Amino acid sequence: MQVKDIETKKDWDDFVLTLQPNTFLQSWQWKQVQELDGEHVSMLGFYDHNKLVSACLVILVHAKRGNYYLVPHGPIVKDEKEYKSVIQDLVIYVKAKSYKLKARPVALRIAPLIETPDTDRSIFYQLGFRNAPMHVHAELTWMLDIAKPEEELLQGMRKTTRHAVSKAEKEGVQVEIIPDVSALERFWPLYDQTRSRHEFIPFSKQFMQSQAEIFGASHAMFFAIAIHEGKDIAGAMCMQFGNTVFYYHGASVKTSVPAAQLLQWRAILEAKKRGAVRYNFWGIAPERSDAPRSLWRSGARHHPFEGITVFKKGFGGYAINYMHAQDLPLSWRYWPMWAVEMFRKKKRGF
Repeated sequence: MQVKDIETKKDWDDFVLTLQPNTFLQSWQWKQVQELDGEHVSMLGFYDHNKLVSACLVILVHAKRGNYYLVPHGPIVKDEKEYKSVIQDLVIYVKAKSYKLKARPVALRIAPLIETPDTDRSIFYQLGFRNAPMHVHAELTWMLDIAKPEEELLQGMRKTTRHAVSKAEKEGVQVEIIPDVSALERFWPLYDQTRSRHEFIPFSKQFMQSQAEIFGASHAMFFAIAIHEGKDIAGAMCMQFGNTVFYYHGASVKTSVPAAQLLQWRAILEAKKRGAVRYNFWGIAPERSDAPRSLWRSGARHHPFEGITVFKKGFGGYAINYMHAQDLPLSWRYWPMWAVEMFRKKKRGF
C-alpha cells in the first residue's frame, strides 16, 4: 500500500464525506485549525493499486511533556477489512518520518472511530500499542437521529426535558442562532463562568476563535445564545461536518430558568435546517456498572460528565462507545509523559 499526501480539500472531501460516520476531527477545516495553533498536520492517503482506500489526518503535537503524533478519530477507511493494513502502514510511515526529526516524537497516539473495541483491539496490541492514560476526545458519545419530524423528536424526549423546554418558552427565554465568529464575544464570558464553576481545563479563547473562523468560513459552524430578561444565560458552539452537527462547546450561568434545554432544542432545529440527520451531543459518563470501580468507590467524586449526561440523555437518542485511545511508544521518553498523564487523569476524576 502506498502512503501519499493529499494536497487539496476537494480530493480529501470527495473521499471522506462519502463515508460514515462523519467526524469533524478528520476534516480539512480541523487541519487548518491545528495549523493556526502552531501544529504541523499531514493529510495522508493510503492507496491500494492507485485506489484511495483510507484517509488519515495526523497532527504532530508539540507539548512540554514530549512531542507526539496524534490521529483524532481516525484513520477513516472505505472498507473495515483494510483497517489492519492501514494501521500497519501508518506505523511504518510514522516511524520512518520520526527518525528524520531533531525532536523525535515520543509516541503515536490513535483515537480510533471504532465501535467494536473487543473485536479490533488485537490489531493494535499485535503492533505494540497500549491503552493511552486518558481519552483524547469523546469516546462515549450521545447521538440523536434528527431526521425524524419535530413532533416525534419532542415525544422522544424525557418528560421533564420536554416540560423544561415549554417552561423556558413561557418564561420568555429567547434563543439566537448566530453563524458568525462575532458571537464568541458573548459566548466567552459564559464559558469562563462555566469553567470556574466546574473546574475543568478550558480551551484558549484564541483556539476557540480559530475553530469558529475556519468552520464559519465553510458555513459549518453556529453559536446558539439563550437570553432571559436582556441577559445571556446559556450558549453553545456547534460544528457541522457532512450530515452531522456536533454540540462541541457549551456554557451557562446558574439560574432557575431551564434555558439550556430550550437552547439545545433550538440548536437541534437549526441542525435540521442545515440538512443534518444526526446531532452529536459529544461526551457522556459511563453507566456506573461499566465504569472503573475506582470512580464509584465510597467517598469518591462522581465522574466529571455525570451531571451533563443526565441532561443530554433527556433529549432521547443512543450511546456510541468508541475504542479507547491507543499509544505506540516511540522512545523511552514516552514513560515520563505517561506518568504525567496518569497523574492528571486521577486528579480530574476520570
